[in-house]
Amino acid sequence: MAQVRLAVEGKVKDKVILDNIREYQKRLSPYFKLELLEIGEGGKYFEKLSKKQAASEIFIAMDAGGKKFTSEGFAEWFEANRSLSKNITFVIGESTGLSKQAREAVCEFISLSDMTFSYKLSLMVMAEQIYRAVTIITGHPYHK
Repeated sequence: MAQVRLAVEGKVKDKVILDNIREYQKRLSPYFKLELLEIGEGGKYFEKLSKKQAASEIFIAMDAGGKKFTSEGFAEWFEANRSLSKNITFVIGESTGLSKQAREAVCEFISLSDMTFSYKLSLMVMAEQIYRAVTIITGHPYHK
């Protein structure tokens, strides 16, 4: 089964953020594993990716200039990409933004908002939006 990951270029030490993400990991566990991946700073993670790893992964970067979705539109996009049977990794840059290596590795950019959020808040919002997408797809009343 393909995995869904939230990857941050850096470390997440804030307990409130981690607790919030754990809650969505628990809620999503009947559908798939949502993994939090701390990939470090400076794009080293992307430099080390083998071609085989990169071929089995869809990297999506969170960027204010990226494609904008409604929650329903994101749910459709998410379902279509999950059906490709590849791992989906949503990449969130640290306070300085995404590294050059991350920008080169991603296949698409998505915007959470026209506003700029801290990477910590972006992680929480993305976890919630992934859960919301699943509830829309499955007809769960959470989205209403």
